[in-house]
Amino acid sequence: MMKKSYQAPRGMRDVLPENMPAWQRLEGTARHLARLFGFSEVRPPLMEETTLFTRAVGEVTDIVEKEMFTLQKGKTSLSLRPEGTAGVVRAYVQAGYAKRDPLQRMYYCGPMFRYERPQKGRERMFTQFGVECIGSSDPRLDAEVMDLAARFFEELGLTGLEVRMNSMGDGEDRDRYRAAVTDFLRPKLGEFCELCQSRFERNVLRVLDCKNPACGELSMGAPVLIDYLGEENRAHFEAVQSSLRDLGREPCVDTGIVRGLDYYTRTVFEIHAPAIGARSALCGGGRYDHLVRDLGGPDVPAVGFAIGFSGTLILLEQLGLLEGLEREAPEVYVIGFSAEQKSEVLKVAGDLRRGGISAIYDVDGRSFKAQMQAAGKGTHKYAVILGDDEVERGVVQLKDLGAKSQIEVPRDQLVEAIRSAL
Repeated sequence: MMKKSYQAPRGMRDVLPENMPAWQRLEGTARHLARLFGFSEVRPPLMEETTLFTRAVGEVTDIVEKEMFTLQKGKTSLSLRPEGTAGVVRAYVQAGYAKRDPLQRMYYCGPMFRYERPQKGRERMFTQFGVECIGSSDPRLDAEVMDLAARFFEELGLTGLEVRMNSMGDGEDRDRYRAAVTDFLRPKLGEFCELCQSRFERNVLRVLDCKNPACGELSMGAPVLIDYLGEENRAHFEAVQSSLRDLGREPCVDTGIVRGLDYYTRTVFEIHAPAIGARSALCGGGRYDHLVRDLGGPDVPAVGFAIGFSGTLILLEQLGLLEGLEREAPEVYVIGFSAEQKSEVLKVAGDLRRGGISAIYDVDGRSFKAQMQAAGKGTHKYAVILGDDEVERGVVQLKDLGAKSQIEVPRDQLVEAIRSAL
């Protein structure tokens, strides 16, 4: 009987130790910037009630129609989260923040799941860093989250970024715009793909977001929403642009930006790196002023964004911005001159670890020479060497592997000697 060879599920992959320095750079940058901007981490569950996503994301979306991983047990239907905003808003409502502490700045960094055809930069399990600022319609917050998103990529080494923005309007603005788009598309509806034709009656604006090139050409010349903005929403749109300038960023109005999820209102934006070519969009986000209400809470405004790590890592690698990142080796390699020092080697490693210094030792029975070679090949900072004479006298030999220097140190002073040198 042949043994089965197991592999990670299609569209999901292992992040191996040698991959971790790059991932940790992204995670560390995200957490650092989130703290700078006053955001606190939130960790909603990986699964939510399926209806949470159909209500928040919208039934007429690819995510809900095609891409959710759903588990059914009796009458209970749960889905792995395809995006982060719905779960964070649900947590906000459930925690009662709207009454006791309405303004919440929250960020998350974790896996999302979508059933789609795996390809480069697009996976069925992927990691996102996202922020959600809930509780205020202040246009400065729109500018702030855009600035944070751009800062993330700048911290990673990208330059020449553009903040492109549009407005999805709200209320009567959207109604007038929807009617205008309907009138524009109806005469040539039969030329669109079947999916667009099915969406026309249910959510006509989704037709404009179709990825089919032929449908995109048919939609060219469609009305643009900013021409239908009322006085209040236009003032908000202009105030966001002014706030971006206050932060040192020149906004670029792009009427072609239409977010694919139903909950967006007013500001929508993308961060672009024009220098990388046609696929220059790095991330997107915007304002969703009624999602809290739609998910059972009061009518509380909010704004946020999400950044995918898979595409970001591919881009950084292509641009050579991941060079020099290496696995972090333990600081000390403890070496025994012979097998007789096994117990003492273990004791020294334990002492170092209790002192907050990372340490490893040989477990393969290698010779003293082979242990020294192993210590030198790694990126350890020090080797601690023990022989019978050192054990008897209560000392160790401390070798600086970078400087190639060596000193004798009393065992009870080893931790302090290494701490002072690190």
